[in-house]
Amino acid sequence: MNPDKLFDYLDGKLSGADRAALEERFMNEPELRRELAIARQIHSQIGDSREIVGVAEPTPEVQGPVLARRITIIFSVLVFANVLFGIYAIAFMKKKDRAQMSVEKNRTELAESLNRSAAVALPTPSLDIDEIKFTAPVPEQDKLANKIIAAAKQAGGSGTKGLADQNGILLFAEIPSARLNDFRESMKRLGATLPATAADSTAGDKSILQVRIVSAQ
Repeated sequence: MNPDKLFDYLDGKLSGADRAALEERFMNEPELRRELAIARQIHSQIGDSREIVGVAEPTPEVQGPVLARRITIIFSVLVFANVLFGIYAIAFMKKKDRAQMSVEKNRTELAESLNRSAAVALPTPSLDIDEIKFTAPVPEQDKLANKIIAAAKQAGGSGTKGLADQNGILLFAEIPSARLNDFRESMKRLGATLPATAADSTAGDKSILQVRIVSAQ
């Protein structure tokens, strides 16, 4: 509400109907009652309270200083309210920034934790590759490749065919490190030529071996 109307009420300047209507609003609107309390406190500090209907209005000589004091007090209250709001806004923004930083930190820690868990749950297989060689006529190469894949499965691993052309077939076998010797022995029985030095079987839970079938000259 316009502060002037509240001061007019306190000075007894309102008509009977306006005063009755305003007092009814005071009864029904708590916010307006709070505004009246502030206005009454300011009015009491000015020292010219006339909260009684019918008191003569002050002369212009008196009104001037009173109005100046009233404006000064209102201005001071507004400045104080703005300062409080500024302090609150700064504190709120700092709190929001700290909360955002905390969220980002939690996300980073969660991502690092997931990466560590994934590294433990899925150990990296050894990339040391043994190349095992076979020599076979072209018509027999596909049948031999199937036997190699079957031997890889029997050793607890798996095998897959890679490139195949007129020069031969390339296969890859993924074997548990603990069963590498069993797989190599089965390759010997199929007639393979094994590398002179085997790759380190303790580098990981699984090892990858390359098997090459070349055409007989």
